[in-house]
Amino acid sequence: MAGWGPWAFVVAGVLAVLHAWTLRGWSRAWRKALTSGVGAEPRAVDWTVVIPARNESQHLGNVLDDLAEQELQVHILVVDDHSNDGTASLATSHQLAQRGHLRVLTAEGTGKKSALLTGMASASTPWVVTLDADVRLGPSWTQGWQDRLSGVRAKTACVAGPVLLSLSPQSPTLWEGVQALDYAAQMGWSAGCLVRDLPGSASGANMAVRVDTYPDTRNLGASGDDTLVVQALQRRGHRVEWLSDSRATVRTAGANSFPAWIEQRTRWAGKAVHYDRRAKQTAWWMAWMSVTQWTLWLGACASSASGLWGLAWGWWALVTGMNLAYARPVARWFGLQTTWAQGAMLGLTQPAQVPLILLAQSGLLRPWGIASKPSWKGRTCDP
Repeated sequence: MAGWGPWAFVVAGVLAVLHAWTLRGWSRAWRKALTSGVGAEPRAVDWTVVIPARNESQHLGNVLDDLAEQELQVHILVVDDHSNDGTASLATSHQLAQRGHLRVLTAEGTGKKSALLTGMASASTPWVVTLDADVRLGPSWTQGWQDRLSGVRAKTACVAGPVLLSLSPQSPTLWEGVQALDYAAQMGWSAGCLVRDLPGSASGANMAVRVDTYPDTRNLGASGDDTLVVQALQRRGHRVEWLSDSRATVRTAGANSFPAWIEQRTRWAGKAVHYDRRAKQTAWWMAWMSVTQWTLWLGACASSASGLWGLAWGWWALVTGMNLAYARPVARWFGLQTTWAQGAMLGLTQPAQVPLILLAQSGLLRPWGIASKPSWKGRTCDP
């Protein structure tokens, strides 16, 4: 432990304190998000559901069935992004189309952003709620959104809805639970950002936007359909809020394999280059925590001092425990049961993300089927 060993203890201690202080702030912001309800007198409001879809014949019918069974019926636009698997014909023949609640459009251009722009231009209501074609809804999803949008503040241009990674109904695996816990924690962070008027994020799988404020997403990077839309609206002085109504939660599947998970995270990381400065600071902080953990582990490998090994794993256990303490209340709101095994595995995957994303982007993971530029629905995702 001679030389730089004592300094490792000091730096690790300082970072742990800063991390605890950071998580305390996000925990308080999450609790505030749960009480940030309607800010205006309830009034009548019309809104349209827009579903961009590309080669979603296996999933689209499920979400349309869910919409058909809602207590409150709304307008629906399915925008086909030039599918070749019968997605458009499936939507056209659905009972919602036969009842006049659903229209099917073809995207003007290619890509999800073009499909969303087509939907926004075709909507005849002041608000649009976007859904991904592979999500599932509860029976009161539309009512949850109706109650929220009917009392939205005048300056509000966007409302981010809750998204939950679904688990297998019979026997969910540990990997499914870890992904669901991790995503719930991200949802809590997003909600906390929005209630603090910070550059936050949202999921286009469940997001409401006022049509007259929707930006030209063609200038927002390859994946500019959710988080970058939120930040563009915030830059223009619009308010973005969080929907704290569990009835409006949508469920979507996580990555079905470890390589798919790495590609998913690489695709998400590609958005970071377009983030606002304050949003980048949060991303850099999480990356720095990962670098610190790897520095301690590698330093312990290079040293014969047992104390450094104790520091490396002690710091990991401390940070993992703090992260789990933050994530558990958020997961509980989503109805998730968390275990220490999930927390431990999440504690291993979080520091692994930074080097794995860098390796994927460099092309060194191609032998394992992981592309340097991940694809989505048959198209390469460029930053």
